Amino acid sequence: MTKIVKVLVLVLMLTVMLPISPAQACACGMPDWSTMNAGQEVSFINAMKDDPRIMAGQNGRLPPAPPGYEYDATYRLVPL
Repeated sequence: MTKIVKVLVLVLMLTVMLPISPAQACACGMPDWSTMNAGQEVSFINAMKDDPRIMAGQNGRLPPAPPGYEYDATYRLVPL
C-alpha cells in the first residue's frame, strides 16, 4: 500500500513540475521595456545573471540595443 502511495505522489509531483521549464521561470522578472529609458535598460540587462540574460537574448525577449550601445556575444550591452 505504501508503494502505491509513493508512486502516486511521484506522479503528482512530476505532473505539476514538468510544465514549468527554466525559460518560463526566468521570464517572470522581465520588465516592460517600453517604460524604461536607455540608461535603465542598460543597467537592468547588464545586472542580470548570465544564464537568464543569454537565454532571453537567444529567445528574442531583450529589447533592441539603445543608441550608442550594442550587444556582445553574451548579450551584455557595451558602449560603441
